[in-house]
Amino acid sequence: MSVELDTAPQRDSRVDYRATFGWPVEGRTGRERLVTGAGIGAVVVPRGISGVVLASLDRQGCGAPVLTLPTRREMATVFLVETGDVGVVETGLPPGVHVLPAGSVVPLPDERDPEALTRWVVEPDVSRRWLPSLGAVLATVVAIASPRGDLPVW
Repeated sequence: MSVELDTAPQRDSRVDYRATFGWPVEGRTGRERLVTGAGIGAVVVPRGISGVVLASLDRQGCGAPVLTLPTRREMATVFLVETGDVGVVETGLPPGVHVLPAGSVVPLPDERDPEALTRWVVEPDVSRRWLPSLGAVLATVVAIASPRGDLPVW
């Protein structure tokens, strides 16, 4: 007796980002895009410091879904954040760090497409549906980029 296993990805096995996480997603399956605003935002961090930022956030218990996506100049690392707290860093953000404005569109990865350039570095976790705050991510980025490692004044 033999058993055949279907190893092809199942169409219905994809996470429904809107239903599972409450994210404002538009588009069809495989071409989904997150629209920033309404409590969710995105912070672009240079790849040179993104690994250190991610490790620091994890140590603080503030892990985030993180993805890489192509831009005109390079691959960008994007941290998804909760935007309930709005803060401005008095010292300014380090070069290459950008908070995307409300209404920005962030393409979400389609892991079924091996040619897709947008990829999860850290996938969203259904057992941990919250996002780190914008303030926590920016404070971590500024502290890491600061020559003395000082925390910013908000």
